[in-house]
Amino acid sequence: MHILQALVFSLGMGISSISALPAPLSVATAFSRISTELDSLSLGNCSTPHAVLPLNSTSVQLPAPLSNLTLKHIAIGRGTQNYTCANSTSAAVPFSVGAAATLFDASCIAEQSMNLLHEMPAVMGSAPIGSLGFLAELLSHTTNSSNLILGEHYFNAAGDPVLDLRLSGLSDWIVATKTASVDAPQLSSTANQNVAWLQLERLNGSGIEAVYRVETYQGSAPATCSGLNKTVVVQYAAEYWFYG
Repeated sequence: MHILQALVFSLGMGISSISALPAPLSVATAFSRISTELDSLSLGNCSTPHAVLPLNSTSVQLPAPLSNLTLKHIAIGRGTQNYTCANSTSAAVPFSVGAAATLFDASCIAEQSMNLLHEMPAVMGSAPIGSLGFLAELLSHTTNSSNLILGEHYFNAAGDPVLDLRLSGLSDWIVATKTASVDAPQLSSTANQNVAWLQLERLNGSGIEAVYRVETYQGSAPATCSGLNKTVVVQYAAEYWFYG
């Protein structure tokens, strides 16, 4: 049995306890398919000359990257979207107070298969968040990569999104501001649970001028604050495309 297949069965109990996520069998099937494609792939120091940002997937499109910018990295972000219901009535909508995520290197996956890349947010989003470090370590051994963790995403004290890739030894980082937002593609007749797709541009930083968050999975706030604690944490995953 491939190591990823063994891993997903160990994750099954955690996955099945999370509502609105794919069933363990579906996740196992996805992991099995992905592990087969990754068997001979070395996930390190890959360029992305053929990767195409999927702007056409939404009914309203984000602005395209400026022509003078070059795609430098693609990452899968896995973490939480964070909201607050403090000082709100039960009918109020939770207010966003930022996000926190680990950024996993996905440039080589994009070079190998764009379809595979676009499957990764749902698969990573379905795995319990506490298992992701273990998953990255296993992937690094099975794909001949030294480190799949590219960086981290968080919000600073001023409330600005930060995407910092220096954790992996790069010099690239960005403090950004949101310049455009569009609804994620509607995947079913039910309310869309996937957070918006974003265009972010540089306020400060080095090496990165723009970031796109696309192919989002989960992360949207509950409809109201009724019955919720003051702090509301919602799991999510997404692709992050870095341009400089």
